[in-house]
Formats: sequence, C-alpha cells, structure tokens
Amino acid sequence: MSLLRPSLAAQLHVERKLDLGGFRYLIGVDEVGRGSWAGPLCVGAVLYDARFLVEFMSDQVASSNGSPESKKRMDYLEVNDSKLLSPRQRGALDKPIKDLATGYGLGFVDACEIDEIGMSGGLVLGLDRALVPLGGLIDSSLILLDGTVNFSRHLNVKTFAKGDSKSFAIASASIIAKVARDELMKQESENYPWYAFESNKGYPSPVHVSALHAIGPSQIHRKSWSYMANLPWLVRVPATGPERLTFGI
Repeated sequence: MSLLRPSLAAQLHVERKLDLGGFRYLIGVDEVGRGSWAGPLCVGAVLYDARFLVEFMSDQVASSNGSPESKKRMDYLEVNDSKLLSPRQRGALDKPIKDLATGYGLGFVDACEIDEIGMSGGLVLGLDRALVPLGGLIDSSLILLDGTVNFSRHLNVKTFAKGDSKSFAIASASIIAKVARDELMKQESENYPWYAFESNKGYPSPVHVSALHAIGPSQIHRKSWSYMANLPWLVRVPATGPERLTFGI
C-alpha cells in the first residue's frame, strides 16, 4: 500500500515548531464567508491536546499496514486548507476532525450583524461565539489564528500567514467552518431560490449577480457591501415566494 502524501498541515508544519510555553492545548481558528455577499460569517475553533496531536499524526505518517483501521486513520493526512479540498473531501473529514479533537466550536455572525458592526467586529464576535464551548480550557490553550491580524480578545495568541495550509489545527477549523456554512447556505437556497446559494454559497457568481440586478437583495444579503451601489433598484425580498416580490426604482 502506498502512503498518502501528507499536506503541510497534516505534517504539523506549524505545530512541530511551536514553543508551547507550558500550554497543554492548541486552538486552531479560521473563518469562512468573509468575502461573501450574502449569508453569515462563520468562525471555526478546534481544540487539540498538543502532545497527543503530534504523537497521533506521527503514527499516521509511519503507519501503512493496509488494515481498514489504518486506512481510516490515514485519512487525516488529507487535512489541509479547506479551499484546497473538494466538497467530498471536506465532508469526509468533518466528523473525523471532531472525533479527534478535544473540543470544537462554531461562531456564526449574520448579515445584519455584519452590516451593523463591520467585518472586523464580526470576526471578534464570531471568535467569541466559537470559543464558548471551549470556555474551561481556553486559559490552558495557545490560540493559533490564520492570517496576520489578531482578532482575538485573548492574550495567548499566535498568527500565521497561510496558516490554514500549514497548521493541522487551523486547517481543521477551516474545514469544519466551511462544511457548516456551506450546509447552511444550501438550506437558505430553499428560501431564496433565485440566487442559487446552493452552488455559490453567497459569493458572486453570474446567476447570483443577475438575480441581484433583477430583483434586488434578499434578507440575508450584506447591504453595507459596495456591490449594493451598482444595483438598479433596492428592494426587500420576502422569504415566502416570488409571487410576493415588490419592486421599486
């Protein structure tokens, strides 16, 4: 059996070089939906026991005995930046990541909140919400943030440019946040079928942009975003069906 070549994240490119400074746990943090025109921002936080994670992943790289259990455990070698994975790969990794983690949380910030407090405030609020399930372990944890901007209220934080492709913990957060937000946008597409949210997840696509110009924004669009200035009219689209649409110049 040939070994699956692990990604940099699965090799713990970041975690192996960390000076934990006495912290037992790592909390990987990443967000999805920042550039979307509709739907929420979602911040994911995944907590791992640092020593266990390094030992576990070392075993994965070394193990290749071909057994079903070994093959199942080898799936962790695919953990990577969610943008580099297919929907099938992300979906297949979501539960194993949650099973392997000591804890995890998801923080959603809806479009109305983003319009009110901006994206910077939304990131802070989303992380606060994502950390709620991990409350008792936060003080024993080092938080790893994707990117170069620290949007955490906590003191024990390290930022990493492109961390979602280099850190197992950050990549884990990226994956569970992406899976959760995509599923929510699929559900929203049933309420707002004109925008094809099931395929574009709220990001600008030809169908999405055409629908915006034809009927205006929905209740889950970010109305403070600059794209609004280019619409020929502004309307409020109800969630109950096209027969109740109202138009205005």
